[in-house]
This record gives sequence, C-alpha cells and structure tokens, in this order.
Amino acid sequence: MKFNVFLEDPMNRVRLPLAMLAMLIAALTISACSGEAAEDSEESVFDVKKEKAVYGKIQHVDVGESIDATMAKAGLDVFDTKCSGCHKYDERFVGPALGDVAERRPPEYIMNMILDTETMIENDDTVKCLLQEFLTRMPNQNVDEKDARNVLEHLRDHAQNN
Repeated sequence: MKFNVFLEDPMNRVRLPLAMLAMLIAALTISACSGEAAEDSEESVFDVKKEKAVYGKIQHVDVGESIDATMAKAGLDVFDTKCSGCHKYDERFVGPALGDVAERRPPEYIMNMILDTETMIENDDTVKCLLQEFLTRMPNQNVDEKDARNVLEHLRDHAQNN
C-alpha cells in the first residue's frame, strides 16, 4: 500500500488534522497543570503556596503560632473517620498525600476543600490540576466547620512533628 493512498482517502484527510489537534490540546492541558509555566521554576501543584483568590465560604482562618493539642486530637479522630479512606500522610493514594499539606497550602484552602469541595473543584486552578492528576473528585464528607478546623489543626500538627 502506498502512502499516497492514505492521503487520497477523504476521511484520512480529516482524521489526521483532528488527531494532531487533539494531541496539541492534551499537551497544552498537561503543561498548564505541570507547574512549569515560569522559566527555571521547580514549583508544581504539590508545593506552590502563593497568594491567590480564596474560593468557598471560609475567607480567613486565624491560626496561632502554636498547635492546639485538643483540637489536633479531635482532628485526628475526624481524619481517621472521614479522610483516611482516600488520603495517607506520606504517599499518594486515592487522593494526594496530606502529611505536609499545611506547609504547602494556606489554611483557607484546606478548610474550603473540606467544607466547600464543589466550589473549590469548580473554581480553583490548583484543585482542577489535582483532579486531572488523581482523576477522582473529593466527595463532600458533611463535616461541620468545627470539625474541619480540628482537621486543619491536626494537619498542622502532623506537618510540624513528622
């Protein structure tokens, strides 16, 4: 079979450009979420902590310098019940590892991911990139604000002490 036969088929003339367009779109999407937008940047969605828009109902979280041990203990209980099925501390599982998330993300981000997951998925670019990587939407766990704050304190404690 000659190569000219391939080009003479009208359907192949359409398929080839469409396939090239699909590959270009895929490459652009992957590179947009890779964290390599800036020259010589080694940042990724896993270690970027920048000032950006806050999505969700929690606009500010006042965390102290020290860890509240009572809140951290209560947060561990909630984490074990609601989060550990999909998240581990130091390894990828269904969702990303959360062992140092309190060092990588602002407290408002963590609280809103727990409390207002759908808004975060719809609006936050970091969450969109993580969704592309992990291919699983974080379900709403029906955690109240007090329990979410306790989970945040537990994650802060874990990041500082492990």
